Amino acid sequence: MKTDRKYNLIPLAFFFILLLPMHAAAQVTPAIQLAGRGVMSFNTYDRAGGFGADGNSVVSDFSDTGILLGVRQKLYNDYRSRFVVGFQFPDADSDLGQVFFHQVHFQLENKWSVFRIGRTRIRSSLIEFPTLRDDDAIKLTDVLNPFSSGKNTEESQYGNVVEAGVIYRQRVHLFVHGEHFTVTPVSAEDSEEDFSLNSFGGTLEYRVPEVQRFNRNIVTQLGLGWNNFLTHREGYTGFDETLKNVLFSAVLNLIPDPVYFLDLRHQTIYNFGFDEVSAVNTYADLSRAKSVNNFTALRFLYRKLERPTAQLSLGVGSKIFPDLTNSTREISVIVNGFYRLGENLDIGLQYQFMNYKGDLLDLYPETDQSIKLALVFSFEQFWNEYYDERNSLLNLEHGYLP
Repeated sequence: MKTDRKYNLIPLAFFFILLLPMHAAAQVTPAIQLAGRGVMSFNTYDRAGGFGADGNSVVSDFSDTGILLGVRQKLYNDYRSRFVVGFQFPDADSDLGQVFFHQVHFQLENKWSVFRIGRTRIRSSLIEFPTLRDDDAIKLTDVLNPFSSGKNTEESQYGNVVEAGVIYRQRVHLFVHGEHFTVTPVSAEDSEEDFSLNSFGGTLEYRVPEVQRFNRNIVTQLGLGWNNFLTHREGYTGFDETLKNVLFSAVLNLIPDPVYFLDLRHQTIYNFGFDEVSAVNTYADLSRAKSVNNFTALRFLYRKLERPTAQLSLGVGSKIFPDLTNSTREISVIVNGFYRLGENLDIGLQYQFMNYKGDLLDLYPETDQSIKLALVFSFEQFWNEYYDERNSLLNLEHGYLP
């Protein structure tokens, strides 16, 4: 009897890893990490002015659920290496298939430098906001992929990356990167075979380490980023042909109390755009028109006995197009709350309202609302752990409740 090997390789691989002998000498056996996050939500949408028969609901939405496997090895010098493989379930309406490999990369680092190569999170955003999923407000919180058709949100979040950076006094991060953003094939018969560099840029950040966030520091993060997309622009050559974006971010502890914690998160994305784009009628126009994105989130966190217990947040964002005369803009409001039921398990409720004006009415309804009731299970397990690291595997995933 034949079996379909396509669906058996992944679970067999993880099962094999778990059966590896863990009693070998630490200097030759790597440290192994297994992490995952399960996001299950009941979603109710409204695109017709009222919840009910005109709206629609998804009984079980498990998009962004994923598993990560990491193997770490301390080298003979001060450097440490890590290899990560991870997959997640993409959005239900995407064409990425049932499983999407979002993390397949190698990392080499020491105390003051980092080098990373492979598929991972691209530098389309400097900070993350306390939303249920990282793509809930992606048009406002991320630089949009100008090579994509816009159908898959993952194409503005993950890509093939090579980056190198230095870290000064564990707080100042300076990185340069080259990236390959996914290119949507022209037709269904086409496939993307060119994985050449189509974006480059850099980031400069001041960031307080995670373990010191509650030491009453007012400024947690200040960041400045720059992206250049190697797009084709008719009639232009060289640097004028590229699409440019600048990002600014800040995270401030308004009440840096270890129990009753309140912080403010803000990010601005300025897309220089192309002057010849005078209307927004397609996704390509949306990513190439001059625009200004602003998103701000106010978050209250209750940390009972030094452990996160409950969180409430309010996020407000806008996207405006200053060169368009018909007041084209998008406004989004996200309100949510999460409560930790026990170790690793959270329950949450999120409401989102979106409003569109001007040219965006050709792409979206005037108003769009959603309510999501979710259960989120997160875990991380270690084997043969014999040294600390800067970031855990779960830091690669979107987080809302620390």
